[in-house]
Amino acid sequence: MDGKPLTVQQQNVLEYISGFSERHGYPPTLREIGAALGLANVNAVRGHVEALEKKGHITRTRDKARSIQLVHRPSAMSHVKRKLHEVFKTDEDVLHQVVYGLAWVTWQRLPLLAGPRAEFMRHAFEREAIEHGWSIIECQMEPDHVVLVVETWPNHSPEKTVHRFQSAGKAVRRKHPNDFPSESLWAKGYAATTSLDQLESMVASLLSRQGPPQRMEGS
Repeated sequence: MDGKPLTVQQQNVLEYISGFSERHGYPPTLREIGAALGLANVNAVRGHVEALEKKGHITRTRDKARSIQLVHRPSAMSHVKRKLHEVFKTDEDVLHQVVYGLAWVTWQRLPLLAGPRAEFMRHAFEREAIEHGWSIIECQMEPDHVVLVVETWPNHSPEKTVHRFQSAGKAVRRKHPNDFPSESLWAKGYAATTSLDQLESMVASLLSRQGPPQRMEGS
């Protein structure tokens, strides 16, 4: 069982599964969860469900509809908070997400994100986003830097969001050490903004501060 706390979206999914199961006597399908919570991408729903399974809150039979079973129901306090929101309509017309434009650079601007390495990294970022209930709107993977536009939660700072993605990248490097022969993976510093029209100029400034791109030995 994974001891990590639930993200807001994972908590929403868990509470919906619990409420649906209590009302109907059987669990919802992935599509029903997505329709209820406004998640059009079934793969995103599947990612949240897999995270709940990993964290020990549900069990399920893979590739079988309506097989989700609750292990730990949402806490009583969670139900109280949800009921208060319903009674006082404190969630009505409130959007709980913000969009960040983020960028960071490889160590010494080495071309570490070319070829298959870029795909490894892209998939790692997608998994990390699902884990935290974020949505990647745009992912620009250049050999020596990353630019992401990501929809996240207000309590997740740009620093925390960048750190999570960079940590996911470091995990890829540990898994594929022969594909990432450099001494390190990421340079210090990053760019972050909620004004996306400024992102391009901020990326250019970040790259200039890091100096010219370098070449890997043997390339």
